[in-house]
Amino acid sequence: MNRVSTISFPISITNSLIFKGRFNFKKLWFLTTGFLLLVFLILSIFQLNAYAQEFYLIKDYQQKINQLTKENKILEISFSEANSLNKLNKYVQEQTFEKAEKVDYIQLLEGTALAK
Repeated sequence: MNRVSTISFPISITNSLIFKGRFNFKKLWFLTTGFLLLVFLILSIFQLNAYAQEFYLIKDYQQKINQLTKENKILEISFSEANSLNKLNKYVQEQTFEKAEKVDYIQLLEGTALAK
């Protein structure tokens, strides 16, 4: 006597989609609808993840823009202070410049030259 072991599948092939030679459209409709809903659910999860990433990137970029704007204003103020007339007058007074008393012009053939 030969012993034969068999494996029973949880889904019977004959009863799943074909029932006595005909398609079981009701089961086919439920399977395709369920599959499509699962696919749409997975796609929506990926889209929400991408949306959240972009939202946080935009938030970080906005913070960087605000920080750079503040730094730009500070630099503009310091630049204008460095180039102000008061600083320039103070610099001129600290240097040892001589005031020109009389300016003599020398006539050249090609133009005019200045001499002290």
